[in-house]
Amino acid sequence: MPIDRWTPETIEQQRLPTRTGIGSGDRKSSELSVVDAELIDDLLGGSGEAWEKLIDRYGALVRSRVADVAAVFQRGRDWSTIDDVTAEVFATLLARDAAALRAFRNQSSLATYLAVIATRVARRVMAKLVRHSHGQRDSLDDLDDRPSAVDPESLLIDREERDRLLTLVDRLPQRQKDLVVAFYREQQTYAEISHRFDIPIGSIGTTLRRAEERLRQWIDDETE
Repeated sequence: MPIDRWTPETIEQQRLPTRTGIGSGDRKSSELSVVDAELIDDLLGGSGEAWEKLIDRYGALVRSRVADVAAVFQRGRDWSTIDDVTAEVFATLLARDAAALRAFRNQSSLATYLAVIATRVARRVMAKLVRHSHGQRDSLDDLDDRPSAVDPESLLIDREERDRLLTLVDRLPQRQKDLVVAFYREQQTYAEISHRFDIPIGSIGTTLRRAEERLRQWIDDETE
């Protein structure tokens, strides 16, 4: 599906599949791996047709992951930003001579691999947007973009803020804490979290948003 035809409704039409079982599912997974590997080879060879196939096959999936992360940052209906971040994900795939694509080792499905990349890029961009909207300084995640602007004192302050956030995460109810750690620190996909904790995929985003709201409230209380 072309990017300009994505709508809020199509986000739900292509979600990360759950893990396959034994038997025919494994054969399908193996066949899919071969298709993924061939697609990557064609992409690295500069095939425009392969790029169109990638967008058509995985575009909605990538956008859905971006939308999930946007929802955690309370931007779930900011479709313009979601589109921009989705484009940033695909730009990341081509950056540095397609380093992200070259790093694909077929140890997971291409869908899972792209979902992880989409999550990481979306988290970085969304967090930066939120910080800028509040006039806050960039975090350690952005230090590579401005190395000359960092001094030891700033690094210490950032570490202290990160340690404080980790302390607050420990105060969350166990289920919320588990999901926050799995999604943000371990960078697991929704499908992986669902399988690991035996919970519906549809409930993960809601739980993460509640945890985010609680953490923000605690941070606000500390700064008052």
